[in-house]
Amino acid sequence: MKHIARKIIAYSVIAGAMQFGFSTVVLASPRSDWQQQHNNQIAQENQRHEQEMQQRPGENHQQFNDRQWTENQHHTRYAKRDNERQYRNELEMRRHEQALQRHENENDRNWNDRQWEENQRHDQQVQQIEADIIALF
Repeated sequence: MKHIARKIIAYSVIAGAMQFGFSTVVLASPRSDWQQQHNNQIAQENQRHEQEMQQRPGENHQQFNDRQWTENQHHTRYAKRDNERQYRNELEMRRHEQALQRHENENDRNWNDRQWEENQRHDQQVQQIEADIIALF
C-alpha cells in the first residue's frame, strides 16, 4: 500500500510540474507579448497626455487653454484610432481562427496548404488594417 501511495504522490508532483510548465509557455505566447506591448503604448500615451495637460512656465492663460484644447483633440483621435484598431483586429482574429479549422474529409496536405495560404492572407490583412487606421485619422 505504501508503494502505491508513493507512486501516486510522485505522479501528482510530476503532473503539477508539467502543468506549471505548460502554463508558462501559454503565458509567453506572442498574443501575450502583443498585449503587453499594446498596454505599454497606452500607458506611454497617457503619461505624455498628462504632461502636456500641465501648464508650462511662462505660458499665459490663453496659450495654456489653446494647447490643452489641441492636446485633447490629439488624445481623442489616438483613443478612437486605438479602439478602431482593436475592433478590426478582433474581427480579423475571429475570421482567421474560423478559417484555420480543418474541414471535414480534408487530407493533411490540403489542410496544410490552406493553413499556409490563410496565414499569408491574415498577415496581409493585419498590415492593411494598420494602414487603413493610420489613413483614417
